[in-house]
Amino acid sequence: MRPTARTYVAAASAAALGFGMTATDARADDPKEIFERVAPATVQVQAGEGFGTGVVYDADNGLILTNAHVVAGQTALKVRIGDKEPVPVRLMGSDPCEDLAVLKLQTPQEDLKQVEFGDSGDLAQGDEVTAIGYPQGAGDVSREKAVLTTGVVQSPDVASTGLPSEPDLPSTVQHSAALNPGNSGGPLLDSDGKLVGVNTFSVGGTQGQYYSISSDHAEPLLQGLADGKSKNDPGWGDLWAISDDSFELYFPEESQDDALALKERLQEQEIDGLYVSSVSSNSQAGKAKLMAGDVITHLKDTAVGTDQQVCDILQSAAPGEKITVDGVFTYDGTDNEGNTFSPGTPWQVEMTLDQ
Repeated sequence: MRPTARTYVAAASAAALGFGMTATDARADDPKEIFERVAPATVQVQAGEGFGTGVVYDADNGLILTNAHVVAGQTALKVRIGDKEPVPVRLMGSDPCEDLAVLKLQTPQEDLKQVEFGDSGDLAQGDEVTAIGYPQGAGDVSREKAVLTTGVVQSPDVASTGLPSEPDLPSTVQHSAALNPGNSGGPLLDSDGKLVGVNTFSVGGTQGQYYSISSDHAEPLLQGLADGKSKNDPGWGDLWAISDDSFELYFPEESQDDALALKERLQEQEIDGLYVSSVSSNSQAGKAKLMAGDVITHLKDTAVGTDQQVCDILQSAAPGEKITVDGVFTYDGTDNEGNTFSPGTPWQVEMTLDQ
């Protein structure tokens, strides 16, 4: 889960499912009927110690849509289909700057259902919508059941911009169907039970205001991701801005005091940048020896202090380009040559972007 300002609804520690059939074949105004049709296409995504939601959109090929932040920096991914045991999935492609990812079931599953895409451009203020997901409860989150919430469209097409630890999202549906930790990546459905949004975040301190990436924006991006063409994804996990007022809230409760102290120490040294939450070992970031806990301060000799500034540089870079990454350590240690370092000590590496 991500904190205030824009609170992402992946559970940090989300049933019904059932192959080859469409989960929405007829009009289903009643939320209960919508749930019965689409819950079998909605899966819980288990990403390391984190949890989120996904939705099957291509049953024949076992393809699942979710948020990039649900799976960021994780390698051992599974999904739980209904009451069945979790099964492994492969990350086909992700784009953190769009917050979208596509997973593929590694083995065929019997009687898999899929959601049908709707037209988010047809939504109007006041239209009823239904959200389905696996919210984090008080019990064993890995055994949670799918849950529905209902609400209305508040604004059918809103750009979300200017948040330091999140990418700008050019097209979201703002609505009142409650999203809770664990709901990230789940479907937002119109009155026909068709997917019109990918549930993504809420706004901290604001009651009844939730956001889902619009289907009209998301759907055209999926084929490239399904083909294995990740974009803007060097292999690091979430990047948290040192300047973010909620920086420490991204960490587990028991680590928040230490995170706040780190932030204050770096700011006293006039260091700005983004904290790397995790790194996939076989990724380009991993090959460049970036590590969880590093703070990135520059990409291609350009200062970066927000997620969108990182996205701007990655989106303008050429495939396969070798770029410099500058940053600072956040802990005390000694390198392979016997040199000591401490929080604020600078480093520089070269990283080759994926082709």
